[in-house]
Amino acid sequence: MSQATASRRVNAVGTLQIVIIVLVAITALIHLQRGIALSAGGPPGGGPGGGQGGPPLGGGGGPGRGGFNIMAMLPIPLPMLFLLNGIGYLVLVTALYLPQLRQYQPIVRWLLIAFTALTVIMYFAITGLRFNPVGMFTKAVEIVLIILLLVDGRRAAAMSG
Repeated sequence: MSQATASRRVNAVGTLQIVIIVLVAITALIHLQRGIALSAGGPPGGGPGGGQGGPPLGGGGGPGRGGFNIMAMLPIPLPMLFLLNGIGYLVLVTALYLPQLRQYQPIVRWLLIAFTALTVIMYFAITGLRFNPVGMFTKAVEIVLIILLLVDGRRAAAMSG
């Protein structure tokens, strides 16, 4: 009977897991919205008007300025990267808590942590330190997400071992 109780505890979706799912949904939806807006020819900010101001995406290394431009190194256009990022978040969080994939949960958790960290790093590599309220909000959500995923992993390891 105690083994069944322990199994139920490990499989249950608690408050921490719900918060993780909500944070992933927030960042995924923001990335999907940005990808759709950029695909439709909208400004990088996704809203009407002239965008966020400041240098263009890529850190300001445009023609004649001689700076490094990471955008030239990206294999696919930025709108597609936003869309793939949003889809990637949704796929990984689904795989993380899907009961059929429970045996792979530690691996998927680390993949989601790495994916999130790479997203944060690439944001700053592409935009530099230019202030963008939505971008900064999203990065804050992603940093909290990484922390909560680490806590979730520790709790899961303590419950199973």
